[in-house]
Amino acid sequence: MRGWPGLRGEASHELADRKETVVRKLLDALERRDVAAISDLLTDDVVYHFPGRGPVAGTYRGRDAVIGLFRTLAGLFDAPLGMASHDVVASEAHVVDLATYTGVRRGQPFTWNAVRLYHVELDQVSEVWLMIGDIYAFDAWIAG
Repeated sequence: MRGWPGLRGEASHELADRKETVVRKLLDALERRDVAAISDLLTDDVVYHFPGRGPVAGTYRGRDAVIGLFRTLAGLFDAPLGMASHDVVASEAHVVDLATYTGVRRGQPFTWNAVRLYHVELDQVSEVWLMIGDIYAFDAWIAG
């Protein structure tokens, strides 16, 4: 559909492609648990919004706080999380990642769907909003 009148131009597609690449690199680094690569892909003043009322819910500001969130979250589980990204889509303004996660906490397995919405500035992520499909069930499980 590129080139159709009234639709996004080539520059818009190129910007979206660049932003999608940054998010795919971040997802890969998260799956590999590569803290250095994750850190390089976040702006100094990155903001991460984690939903719910559980032990890690809240807004985290700054690279160190976000890396700390990831470490704290990982420490809540009996084993590393299973992550399966279904799709990453991008525009010149946002990138969206659709994924399914599996975890075990206190011997209890749980699977949840998540959507993350990203802002990408230059070649780094500057803000993330996490949405969990059934946040009430997630909160009950993580608190259990």
